[in-house]
Amino acid sequence: MGLKERRERRHVARTFATARRVGDDAVVIGSPIVDAADLEIGQRFVIWSAHRQTLVSGPGRIRIGDGVFINSGVVVYCEVAITIGDDVALANEVYVMDTSSHGIEGRNPEPAPVSIGDGTWVGARAIVLPGVAIGRRVVVAAGSVVTKDVPDEVLVAGNPARLVRPLSYPAYCRRAWHDVYCFCPGSLRNPESEPPPA
Repeated sequence: MGLKERRERRHVARTFATARRVGDDAVVIGSPIVDAADLEIGQRFVIWSAHRQTLVSGPGRIRIGDGVFINSGVVVYCEVAITIGDDVALANEVYVMDTSSHGIEGRNPEPAPVSIGDGTWVGARAIVLPGVAIGRRVVVAAGSVVTKDVPDEVLVAGNPARLVRPLSYPAYCRRAWHDVYCFCPGSLRNPESEPPPA
């Protein structure tokens, strides 16, 4: 093992020092703050912190699946429970929270669990509010504010986020965000299998 690889492994270990479990092949780019009290992360996790600080924090239960990408400036703050499924992408400066942090009109805040389904792509600067369940392979358009549950395989946009249209995927496609790094057949990471003919 070379010096560069040892440094990268130490950087990953320091970043996830408070996590209960981190899967293989985690990649940390920059210096995100990851200090959540009850955090478990799956395989092939990538987190990036660059022009904006990335934060994964809070006393609640955070579960992150396999193949998840968290971009620069994302904030995931958890008081109760946040579940992020497999192959999810949170684009730059997305905000996911299960609490409003402060109450209004003399009332206490009411935290509520949040879940983001497998293969979903949450666009830049979108906000996911407490109590929301987002389905599988959903695209949340940039700048959207998700205030209520979203079904599987749809595009939502706006403030508040509304259904724009259903999405249709090839049978072999695992996630809404598609690029050469997918684990879908025919991609760089899965070159031995070819996608079925169109």
